[in-house]
Amino acid sequence: MNINHKEETMKHLKKQFVILALSFGLAFTGFGNKIYADEPAEVPLSILSIDAGRKYFSEEQLMTIIDQAHQNGYTGVQILLGNDGLRFVLDDMSMNVQGKTFESDALKKAITVGNKSYYNDPNGDVLTEAEMTRILNHAKAIGIDIIPVINSPGHMDAILVAMEELGLSNVRYQNNNKTSERTVNIENKEAIAFVQALTKKYVDYFGNAGASSIFNFGADEYANDVFTSPGWGELQKNGLYGDFIAYSNTLAQIIKDAGMKPMSFNDGIYYNSKDQFGTFDKDIIISYWTSGWWGFNVAKPDYFASKGHPILNTNDGWYWVLGRIDKDGYNLKDALKRTQTNDFNDLAGGSKIPSIGSMQAIWADDPSQDHGMNHIIELMDAFATRHADKLVKPADYSVLDHTLTAIPKNLDLYSDESVMKLQNLVASIVRSYRIPEQNKVDAINSQLEDAIKNLELKMADYSKLEVLKERVTKLNADDYENYEVITDALALIENNRKITHQSDVDEWTETLENALKALIFKNDEPNVPNPKEDDTTILDTKTENKPTTMSKTPTTQITSTTQTMKPKETTLPITGIQYDLTNKILGSLMLFGGALVLKRKS
Repeated sequence: MNINHKEETMKHLKKQFVILALSFGLAFTGFGNKIYADEPAEVPLSILSIDAGRKYFSEEQLMTIIDQAHQNGYTGVQILLGNDGLRFVLDDMSMNVQGKTFESDALKKAITVGNKSYYNDPNGDVLTEAEMTRILNHAKAIGIDIIPVINSPGHMDAILVAMEELGLSNVRYQNNNKTSERTVNIENKEAIAFVQALTKKYVDYFGNAGASSIFNFGADEYANDVFTSPGWGELQKNGLYGDFIAYSNTLAQIIKDAGMKPMSFNDGIYYNSKDQFGTFDKDIIISYWTSGWWGFNVAKPDYFASKGHPILNTNDGWYWVLGRIDKDGYNLKDALKRTQTNDFNDLAGGSKIPSIGSMQAIWADDPSQDHGMNHIIELMDAFATRHADKLVKPADYSVLDHTLTAIPKNLDLYSDESVMKLQNLVASIVRSYRIPEQNKVDAINSQLEDAIKNLELKMADYSKLEVLKERVTKLNADDYENYEVITDALALIENNRKITHQSDVDEWTETLENALKALIFKNDEPNVPNPKEDDTTILDTKTENKPTTMSKTPTTQITSTTQTMKPKETTLPITGIQYDLTNKILGSLMLFGGALVLKRKS
């Protein structure tokens, strides 16, 4: 790897680390509440269900609900994405069903047509995969289990329209010349294969995301728009209930293959407490919401328990339908009242069978109503307060969060080793601890404080200064008139400065560099011979501090000259004898002048 590129990469990673650390501590965790039929729940599940299938809820709104669930001590949030409407699409929606290929864009377009046919929501049509991935990552980071719901074979209004848009026929359940708007024809093998393939697309996505321990395939209220009550009894009467059992078990296996537990609403499972039509997969969690009514004979909790099914208490006494404040069924006033009167373990119909936890639900039967976010929060707060002994609130992370703000913003100043230790520690932070695990939060905070204190500053960069100092070692102080400038510059230098004092090192470097430029070589004195007793005048080549003068004879005779310019000394290449070039020139001029005088006389 290129070193410069590596350094730039390290700098980028350090900056991104600081941003993430200050945001939420890079905490990604699994879930400790995966409940199986033969496993008791150490901490009972406490779940808030939101109908984001009929009515579009934005990423921000779902994040708000998830955060509130976390603060109130819930273990999970159930999000109905396919429930009459279908409000979530993957980037790749392509499918192959019984040898027929459905292109992704065509399927997305068909889903949009289906949603508009059901309810053209002005708030939005569908959540994207990118939005859902952010939702799941956030929930996973704070330990909130997300339970997705794609409801079938009923509550499929938008999906049925989409299937017809894609060319499938006879996809709707019919009875006595009545055609269902929301329930698939259980006898249409192609339609059933399509629904199961579509469900598998979503199951695989959520299974791979790792933020969900349960996937709910719905299975409630079959053809309730054709009959006065859901049509389970009619399926048993017509010999089609076995097809529903096979359909449910296939979906359950798809979900288990993806590493999640299957869940279904209770009303269609073992309807009328009959098992002669077949056996449901006992791993299916029963979301028990209703004990039925006259003519609607659902199996009771003890029956499910005898079949080995885990039960989630989804008492419809806690239900609220958006827009209903103090009248009509499932209104806000009644939901708040029953939150106070119903015990955490009271199942619908008054049964008291051990369960794996409880779930309250918000529905959007009329999707044109307001989201009612304030009332959703109100209901959550009321439920959490009433059942404070069951909902375990999160541990206190305030001190840890404050410590995270003490991480220096510029980690480039510190050694890679000490920064790596800090980064690994922050990456290990778990955000899903609850009050009984406060000691774990305190322990990681203590380790974090130590890691920050032990950040080791890098040494300042002396490389340029060392190059200059190396040049100095090759100099001879005796060759210079002012070598003291070098001595003074070197005297300023201090070793082992940290990177925070880089400016000092840079200043010393500049000072030494300027000192080297300012050095002045000494001038050597020439060897001047003693005057001889002849007529030759040896000119004085040392001219410093001498006045400039010249004496002349009349124009007809040149008697003498005195050199006033500092001569340029030259060294002969072989002998090394120095002589005055100017002396030679003046001698030639004197000879030429004398010759000229003699010529004029003649």
